[in-house]
Amino acid sequence: MLLGLILLLSLFLHIVIPSIFMPLLFLGILSIYIINRQYWAVCMWIMIVVIILQLFSLTPWWQLGLYYFVWSILVYISSIYLDKGWPVQSIIATVSLMIVNLIFNGFNVDYINTSIYTIVNGVGIAIILYIAEKLKLYEQFV
Repeated sequence: MLLGLILLLSLFLHIVIPSIFMPLLFLGILSIYIINRQYWAVCMWIMIVVIILQLFSLTPWWQLGLYYFVWSILVYISSIYLDKGWPVQSIIATVSLMIVNLIFNGFNVDYINTSIYTIVNGVGIAIILYIAEKLKLYEQFV
């Protein structure tokens, strides 16, 4: 319940302060759910994120949904085959975010803004996963 509240607050923060310098902290919460194999929760939260972002964005819902779905699949695959520690998973989640961003926005984007966006969100994801490991949130799901 607390993770859901944090996810909604971080989503609200992203809507209020839309900037490449503001990390998408809800991706860190989604990463926690993905690593803990909470598939129904991930699907539910992705749908909620897509619906809320669609209300406040000009991006079509199907593009938002596909963006976060592909990102979550990449993080899921890495959580199966690689170490589940926060450093490895935060790096994989960040690389997955960069890959998905380049796929959906094309390769004719501003690479400096894309790099800043990826680094800021990578740090945000790493902080969330670090806190989750220190608070033993992974063990609470099992």
